Amino acid sequence: MLNIFKMKKLIVIVSVLLVLITLNVNAQKGKELIFGVGGALTNVWIVNQNFYGEPEVEYAPKIGYAASFNIGYNFTENISVMTELQYSAQGQKYDDKQEIGGIKYNTKRDINLRYLNIPIFFKYAFGTENTKFRFMVGPQIGILLDAQQEYFRDGERIPSYADYAEGFIGKFDVTEPKIKDRFDNTEISIVLDVGPDINLSDLFFISAGARINYGFKDINVAKYRIKDMDGEYKPSHNFWGGLYISINYKLDIEGYSQRSF
Repeated sequence: MLNIFKMKKLIVIVSVLLVLITLNVNAQKGKELIFGVGGALTNVWIVNQNFYGEPEVEYAPKIGYAASFNIGYNFTENISVMTELQYSAQGQKYDDKQEIGGIKYNTKRDINLRYLNIPIFFKYAFGTENTKFRFMVGPQIGILLDAQQEYFRDGERIPSYADYAEGFIGKFDVTEPKIKDRFDNTEISIVLDVGPDINLSDLFFISAGARINYGFKDINVAKYRIKDMDGEYKPSHNFWGGLYISINYKLDIEGYSQRSF
């Protein structure tokens, strides 16, 4: 797992590359600012579950979503830099039997995480004038807005208590609905997006692509990094993938006359 220094170094490297591209691309007709809005339907996961020393429960599929405001700059017809201000619903569901204190329960747990994500994409596109295939990759910073859970055993919230991780004193209710204090406030991810850009006119185009996001950081704060029933602790990571669609407007900044629709 990358540490914080390596994550920051990665962001610096990507930023430097983008600056170098800016300095070395020849001035030419067609440089454009890009503005748009987009959204995604995603399949979300938390890799390595954390049940705080209690019996773990089988993963269940969970659907998330994202909505964003996009801005970018086309250096050439092929090379761009893009960023987004993105609201993202993430988390994980669990559904299985669980034995607590000698009693077997039908257990359902649903973790809901809400992030403000800010990706920085390097974009390369190629193809015809009407349709281009794009490849986007870059780092993403996530800010945790909220974290809650529904934790039911046989349809009810039955409190159970666990000790904090080694080095911390006290107990907490594992089933508590409000759990923002259990997760790191920031997230560092790598994002990959591939798909077509389809021109609707000289000024508007639609982007549709498959997007994958993987978080490098352990999302659990130190106090809740509790060993499982096998005596091990495994860091938890956000992961999601899905279909992302956006509609975008191209604003010519080269000074030549705007083309008609």
